Amino acid sequence: MTDLFLSYAAISLSVGLLVLVLILLAPFLNRRYAAKWKYFIWIFLAVRLLVPLGGGNGQLIADALSQTKGQAGAENEETLAAAAYRPIMVELPEQMTTPIPVQNALQSGEEDLEITILDIVIFVWLAGCLIFAAVHLISYFHYKRQVTTAGRLIEDIDLFRQVSELKRELHISRSIRVIEYREAGSPMIMGFLKPVLVLPEEQYSPVELYFILKHELVHFKRGDVYLKLLFVTANAVHWFNPLIWILQREAVVDMELSCDERVTRGAGLAERKAYTEALLSTLHKRCARKNGLSTQFYGGKRIMKMRFQNILKNGKKNGSFLLVCSIALTICLGMLVGCSITKADPPNADAPDVDISYVDAEDQDNQSEPGDVQVEDLPVSADGSFVDASSTDNALENTMMLTFSKEGEEEQKQATLAVGSGYSVYLPDGEWQQSDADMWTASVNDQVRLWIIHYENGSIESVDKELAGEGYVTMEDSDRQKQEDDLIVHAELKEDGNDVWGIFYCYPAEAEEGWGRELPVIVDTFAVSVGTDPVENISSDNAEGYLQAADCEEIGRIVDEFAQAYFDGNTDTVRKFLAGTYEGTVDLYEGSGVVSDLNVKGLSDADEKRIVDGSYVASVEFRDSSYEDMLLYLTIMLRREDGWKIQFYGVEG
Repeated sequence: MTDLFLSYAAISLSVGLLVLVLILLAPFLNRRYAAKWKYFIWIFLAVRLLVPLGGGNGQLIADALSQTKGQAGAENEETLAAAAYRPIMVELPEQMTTPIPVQNALQSGEEDLEITILDIVIFVWLAGCLIFAAVHLISYFHYKRQVTTAGRLIEDIDLFRQVSELKRELHISRSIRVIEYREAGSPMIMGFLKPVLVLPEEQYSPVELYFILKHELVHFKRGDVYLKLLFVTANAVHWFNPLIWILQREAVVDMELSCDERVTRGAGLAERKAYTEALLSTLHKRCARKNGLSTQFYGGKRIMKMRFQNILKNGKKNGSFLLVCSIALTICLGMLVGCSITKADPPNADAPDVDISYVDAEDQDNQSEPGDVQVEDLPVSADGSFVDASSTDNALENTMMLTFSKEGEEEQKQATLAVGSGYSVYLPDGEWQQSDADMWTASVNDQVRLWIIHYENGSIESVDKELAGEGYVTMEDSDRQKQEDDLIVHAELKEDGNDVWGIFYCYPAEAEEGWGRELPVIVDTFAVSVGTDPVENISSDNAEGYLQAADCEEIGRIVDEFAQAYFDGNTDTVRKFLAGTYEGTVDLYEGSGVVSDLNVKGLSDADEKRIVDGSYVASVEFRDSSYEDMLLYLTIMLRREDGWKIQFYGVEG
């Protein structure tokens, strides 16, 4: 809910800026362009206000910014390129997320509840949305009930004939009822499922009735009732932003102006004057409180004067370019503006790089080198490895500060020690979650992962050879990397006696300037421990929910042999791999082309390999010469049943 609120706040800010620009330019735009183009802009902005997607997602922007890290001494070109895209972040004070203890009223011995100011703000926002929407909906349904119960269905033949002629002229195929209601403030269309045209109990001349019916039928054809619901909904979500209230008001005005333009399209000056006189006559007869979810409209003398001027003026320019520019500007502002929560300013803010040093208590007064990150009183063994905190009387510092440089500026994050079986690494707080015994996944992107592999009794050369067989290439800086689809996978090796530790991480290729720079800093904090038991970050039940190395090997063999038999049409071999609970006939591949480029998916180091309800899904990517430009997939669901057996399989494009 916090992310949703921050996203809507960012959208409200970016759209509000554009509304302000449009209001300032309104006199010029109204003189130069037809009103329908501004109306289209308001519709687009209302939709944008309700869609919490894109660059406006504040928390995701904040996370993305925290991933961007520049190395010390980076080239000036990189700094200038980074400065070219610098999002505008509106940071909420850190105090808004500081927990406020709330005494348990029941005094049941449970811990006090904790809420934050941000929680209260979100509650007020939600309450405001519901109240705003409730007021409009209750008012609408109450008024509609009055119209349907007290109104009288008009059965005048002449009026029906006129409505039918206008429907043919406007190319309207849907039917609509006409109701006369004494208390109606003015003619209007109302109703979402069964729209009705409501007329006051007034005597209109034939000319007045013609223009009134045509005006309301234009509203009916365009679905303006639904668009007014859209504007009200956007205003309900962003009730806290006065600029969005202005957006709704201006949208309704431009809706009427554009409707007037449609009614008088192709009409001469005399007919336009007759239309304005009909409007004026209608307003003189009735001016009552309007309903927000109908096409009823008055607007006051100033707006009516604007309508008359717009009706009588002809020859305005096409505003399609204005609409395109507004859409582009909205998208750009959505990408540039975000909301996040300010983090506490950590010490050593001027540290340009990350280094780890271990300081004894008696040496704390000594000045460390600039850029060092210190963990005080951290017990180490004679070879410099971590020592289990339980084996020493000193308390282990579980947190440290990591410093990242981004766009020429520096940012620090607090990181917590994550201890595995024989190793430890520091991970930034709140940004990672453990998904396996030796694997962590980024909270904001499950394609970003970090995992550890222990090669016992191995050497750098032997592991390098093994990685080369898996497609890794050694770069100039001794970094090993490969690319799997759109993921870049890195491997760093650290030798410890007769063992080698492999630290692997992956991220999407487009995140090279973000995760591609932050993850190496995290990897630099890796250290081998002695006598250390892994921290219970996940339950034993959850640990059993992931494929082990033996499972991957067995499933890989099964998938290879099954796919070969499936494509070769070998029914007996296919049946051999099926589970006892398999239902249905044994299907074979029915494609007519030549199958090639088989590639097993779901078993690589970069895959999460989670077992769900005892089942695991792998797939075989392949090409069929009959579909040259398409990759096909043989999806295989396996279940553990005296070994791994296939429960389901099928081909999809």
